[in-house]
Amino acid sequence: MRVLFVTRKYPPRVGGMESLSYGLTTGFPEPKSIIALRRSQKHLVWFLPYAVARVALTGHRYDVIHLGDAMLCVAGLVPRVLFRRPVAVSVHGLDLTFPHPLYRAYLRRFLRAEVFIANSDSTRRLAEARGLAPVRTITIGASPHYFELGRRPCLDADFERQRRGRTLLITVGRLVRRKGVAWFVRHVLPKLSNVLYVVVGVGPEREEILRAAAETGMQDNVCLVGKVSDERLLELLSVSDVFVMPNIEVPGDVEGFGIVAIEAAAAGVPVVAARLEGIPDAIADGQNGHLVEAGNAAAFVDALSELASNPEERAKQGERGRAYTEQQNSWPQIIRRYADLFGRLVAGETP
Repeated sequence: MRVLFVTRKYPPRVGGMESLSYGLTTGFPEPKSIIALRRSQKHLVWFLPYAVARVALTGHRYDVIHLGDAMLCVAGLVPRVLFRRPVAVSVHGLDLTFPHPLYRAYLRRFLRAEVFIANSDSTRRLAEARGLAPVRTITIGASPHYFELGRRPCLDADFERQRRGRTLLITVGRLVRRKGVAWFVRHVLPKLSNVLYVVVGVGPEREEILRAAAETGMQDNVCLVGKVSDERLLELLSVSDVFVMPNIEVPGDVEGFGIVAIEAAAAGVPVVAARLEGIPDAIADGQNGHLVEAGNAAAFVDALSELASNPEERAKQGERGRAYTEQQNSWPQIIRRYADLFGRLVAGETP
């Protein structure tokens, strides 16, 4: 089975879509080819017509064409119509909900495929509500190096001085409103004792987060470290006590899955996350983390206070979460599901 992968989200860029593209394309067995945009999205202006042309010229050589998100749907037109090759399109949530009227018209005209692959049941429901069919759910895997990560002493003396023995809470992700970081700093953090909240990522909400810390007197309890290398992220996870994903509901801006929560669970860090949108597809309550009602400050305080005061419980939950995540979200498991789905497409079976 020969597969052509086309993606506009690929390392060195970081994010859930990039993690999916990299894990799938590097782990999928040969024969395969990859057309990938390895630069920022400002290069999409040339990459999209380039991808369309490449697929049109070479699509007949492959048994399946996989498009990494809905934006790339036009690239599937020629192989479907002229070559009768099956096309699979991954959908993530935001690629379906982006509200610009020209983009909406573009999707209505070109978003066609033999199967759509949703990264969560939440995204599947969103896709089906927009008339897409058939839609199958295959979640995202965690890279092997997360499963191999263990607790280790922090070698950063300056960071340890800032921590001063406090329980370390960590959030990783783009700093946008739906991630709920500013909300968490305002409504949850002031009610927790002896904690340092480390936030990894960049984005437009940075100033709002700093404002929330200043207004609540939490400047000494919040550490915005910005963008970090993969090595530095692993180091931070290895010394963190609890991973927090405090997402809030923002109309038109959805969390398709929550790959960062999966990665934290794989690293053995206990997870406390909002029960919202695609996050429950990443975190199974009581298995690889604890889900609480989104926007419920008291529920977050209760869950985090219990973990902050109990190192033994943190260790137990972390190891349970790692084992569960390895069973459900290791890349060999995820790739097997993709291969089975592609095999049904090639055989002409209902996917």
